[in-house]
Amino acid sequence: MLAVGCGIVVMAALVVAAVARPVALLARPDAALPPPPAPTVPQSLLPTPTARSTAGEGQFTPSDPSPFLVALVQIVLVLTAVIVLAVLIRILISLWRRPRITLHEDPSFQIPDVPVELLRTAEQRVTLLRTGAPRNAIVAAWLDLETSVAAIGLPRDPAETSTEFTGRVIGTLEVDRLRLGDLAALYREARFSVHELGESHRERALLDLETLHADLTLIAEGARMARAASDGGAGPHAPGPGAPGAPGSPGAPGNRGGAT
Repeated sequence: MLAVGCGIVVMAALVVAAVARPVALLARPDAALPPPPAPTVPQSLLPTPTARSTAGEGQFTPSDPSPFLVALVQIVLVLTAVIVLAVLIRILISLWRRPRITLHEDPSFQIPDVPVELLRTAEQRVTLLRTGAPRNAIVAAWLDLETSVAAIGLPRDPAETSTEFTGRVIGTLEVDRLRLGDLAALYREARFSVHELGESHRERALLDLETLHADLTLIAEGARMARAASDGGAGPHAPGPGAPGAPGSPGAPGNRGGAT
């Protein structure tokens, strides 16, 4: 390896020597020779400096910009202004077309009265629960209840299942929540379990469902009576106690002759 390295160095030296400028070894130095005399020029032939040349020496006179460059800059500025104006117009149009939300001063949310849909198919629901195998009957009855709840139109949480949504909606009402929860548990057991369900499960589901229907009927009847009372009240033509025409009053029929 050392011999190869030395060989490379020698070859490089030979190449440099071959390319380099040759040196005259036998030539005498130029410093020993006297310099030749400089030629003399008459003073009349030399140019005389002017005041303009001396005054302008060292000063830089800027040249005029290129017309093409000026036009290019103007075009770029105009295009930039047009783009900015178009963006502003588009933003204003989008703001003008955006729907406006009116907030009420006193927002409130009220649970609707028991809808007709919850009780409309009550008899059909009981019939489904009494028909067929206990497993299929329980599933069919609960799915019918889910359909009735969905018909109400209340918003549903995207993370909720239909079973959770049904239990939440009905659970906001004054019903027996233990019976409601037991009916939902029976539905899940019938839907997802593999063991047999017997008549005892059906009877339990029937008790839960009938209790739920009874509570819903009471709530619906109470809501109907409350609406009737708020609409008509006691009636503007109903005479009060002691009023003319009221029973027992002097002007009432049967009392016009007075006491005998």
